[in-house]
Amino acid sequence: MAVKGIFDAGSRNGGEFWKSFGELSAWLLLCGLIYSQTQLFDREIPEYEFGVAGWPRVLCIAAALGAVAQFCLQRLAARRTVEKSPEAEHAGFVGWRAVAQRTAIFAFPLLWLVLAPRVGFYLSAPFFVAGMLVLMEVRSPTRVIAVTGAIYALVLLLFTRLFFVALPVGRIEAFYDANVAIIGFARIGL
Repeated sequence: MAVKGIFDAGSRNGGEFWKSFGELSAWLLLCGLIYSQTQLFDREIPEYEFGVAGWPRVLCIAAALGAVAQFCLQRLAARRTVEKSPEAEHAGFVGWRAVAQRTAIFAFPLLWLVLAPRVGFYLSAPFFVAGMLVLMEVRSPTRVIAVTGAIYALVLLLFTRLFFVALPVGRIEAFYDANVAIIGFARIGL
């Protein structure tokens, strides 16, 4: 009975149900698409029994489980809101600004994934972090700069000095040179 009430599309909050269900479907579709792409580079590694695609697959499954959990929590929150006050049914209305913000938060990382190999990770990462913070409504310029700087310094430290991981340096010559200079600086002076 309780589960039926949570997922009941015919309830007073049915419009919110379909919005949550649409978001869940988009996440599951994306996770499924990425998971299917892992088969293109899956091969065995003698030291690692799960192969090259092990971690990407684990992350896809974790993202899908997170999307399902978020959907369930949204449904519980919507049910509690309507139970507390029947007038609160319309308080959950999602306007065009909120839809645009959710779409941007979903699309911005995909755009960055397309641009990062061309421009280079080291040049594009700070703009990506700052852009995501702005999309998530962090309005203080000081906080955006501080958080972006801290994350960027941590990424440089981890990937260039500790693990020596080769991240994309860009295909365009000017961006390539700038990325290589950043790597050199990070390995010597950070």
